[in-house]
Amino acid sequence: MPVQPLSEQLIPLVNNGQLPLPTLPSLAQKVLKAAQGDNLTTDSLSALVEQDPAIAAHLVKIANSPLVGCPTEVTDLGTAIGLFGIGYCSQLAISLALRQLFRARHAIISDLIEHTWEESTRVANLCLVMATNYPINPGSAYLAGLLHKIGALPILRWLDEQTDIELSRTQIMTLVEQHQALLAEQLLDDWCFPPSLCAVPHNYQNMNHNGKQQADISDLVAAACYFLSEQRKDWQDCKVLERLGLTTDEVQKKMMAWQSRAAHA
Repeated sequence: MPVQPLSEQLIPLVNNGQLPLPTLPSLAQKVLKAAQGDNLTTDSLSALVEQDPAIAAHLVKIANSPLVGCPTEVTDLGTAIGLFGIGYCSQLAISLALRQLFRARHAIISDLIEHTWEESTRVANLCLVMATNYPINPGSAYLAGLLHKIGALPILRWLDEQTDIELSRTQIMTLVEQHQALLAEQLLDDWCFPPSLCAVPHNYQNMNHNGKQQADISDLVAAACYFLSEQRKDWQDCKVLERLGLTTDEVQKKMMAWQSRAAHA
């Protein structure tokens, strides 16, 4: 299918809020609902996460990573939750549950979805490390990094349902870049995530976005994305750096140190 007809089908769906949005995975729904209702305890969160053994094992693995530096080996989920805290672990569990959405049958779409997930994971890991230096929940920071380009997912999944995709990788990514922020806002709102997280897709590309007086998760994602971008130029004075308490002279060295820690997370 040529690019113009495909665009003509896609754009009205996006603008009119009619593009099918993926459903939040069951485990993520349960954890998010319990967390928002203040009904989570270590035991109840363990019971929810244990419904997905792969996610439970991943949380234990994170607890044993060099970044955490636990003096003794963590062997069970309850200990991992006790180490990190309920809020942090609930956010990580939601993040890990989202992985199952990133699947496709067409080779080009599968490659792009995998690329989007890997790129978002790099941002999320960096945000996780950065958050430990600010009064920001590390789990929320990780989730924000993972979801900052979630608006790409509905577009890629819609394209994956088409019989023929006569579009290049560049053409598809152009469609994604043009529309993903709006779709991300719709999707995160549909999934009932908090406003602070819903704002991230619109803010992360603007290093001068207006925010709170102190650093928030949008600032972490903005700085992480700018640092990891292949098109990054020299750091300039901006509101994000001001809120992070960093100067243009020190930010590059600081970001490289955080990235080194994130690589071992």
